[in-house]
Amino acid sequence: MAASFSSTVCRILVVVAVIVATLSFYGAAKNVCILPCDKMVPDCDSWCRDPGFFGNGGNCYGGTCCCHPAE
Repeated sequence: MAASFSSTVCRILVVVAVIVATLSFYGAAKNVCILPCDKMVPDCDSWCRDPGFFGNGGNCYGGTCCCHPAE
């Protein structure tokens, strides 16, 4: 049972690592798109500048608020 569990966990970790590497390679992981811009209070850029979240502000792309992660 323990061997089966660790094998499953290892497979999940490998899949997650491949997805993160792929997104980073293509640049898709640069912005984190969260909610529609009209739901962001007070606005998308101010909400994304909150140090508890991203800190680098954000922009609306196609009506969706996308935050720029801290580098």
